[in-house]
Amino acid sequence: MCELMAMSFVTPISADFTIREFAARGEENADGWGLGWYPDQSLAVVKEPVKWRASGYAGFLETYPHLLSRIYLAHVRHKTLGGEPTHADTHPFAREHGGRDYCFAHNGTLGPPVWSLPLGPALPLGATDSEHAFCYLLREIAARGRHLDAPGDWAWFHGTLAEVNRLGKFNCLMSDGRRVFCYHDAGGWKSLTFRKVRIRDHQDRHLGDATMTIDLEAGPVNHGIVVATRPLSPEGWHAFRLGELIVLEDGQIRYSSHRRDVPHASTGGRPR
Repeated sequence: MCELMAMSFVTPISADFTIREFAARGEENADGWGLGWYPDQSLAVVKEPVKWRASGYAGFLETYPHLLSRIYLAHVRHKTLGGEPTHADTHPFAREHGGRDYCFAHNGTLGPPVWSLPLGPALPLGATDSEHAFCYLLREIAARGRHLDAPGDWAWFHGTLAEVNRLGKFNCLMSDGRRVFCYHDAGGWKSLTFRKVRIRDHQDRHLGDATMTIDLEAGPVNHGIVVATRPLSPEGWHAFRLGELIVLEDGQIRYSSHRRDVPHASTGGRPR
């Protein structure tokens, strides 16, 4: 069992950003955690195959004043069958493609056919179905010859994610440093939810499992979208639809494969 969380904001947030409580979910069973963010166009990842509270990084991340980003991806892994957890198998995974740093996290289990998905040039470092699927997605993006920058690209990517989903249970988050791509399993395994957040100057927003503070130099108001496996607070959360891809950019929903009732969202058919 795993938990996912992502954030997309207009301007960098943090100072007090923490995943302490998020990571503590099922703490007695946790065997790995990871956090990815973009200080600029490049990706930073910190992850360990240990409990959050057992990690030496935990206190550092909770007090580091320069932990600022418009985009965050977080993953907590809970013990499943298999051997001891390793750093290579801990989410999120990272690869560069076409001058962009990609970050990927997944929960679910894909069936044996996943190992037959073709790869290259990105290859796995570990032994998880998740990393194999990530490398396959990058291969497909590379073969198509363009980044995921427009509604037609997002519709194509939705179809590609749906194909991977046919191999098993598949909730995933991926970012290229510009956008966050959030996909919910077509069979409804576990859940995926989102909430809009608005933060004013000198105001902390508490979402139960995450505390966010605006970068005071960035402007008086910040707003964004938070995505999580389960709601992080009692109110304001919306469930993803089965098999839905939502694309976040600059703190807004730019695309949904399933709904037209979201402001700023675009929809589009899959290109031929």
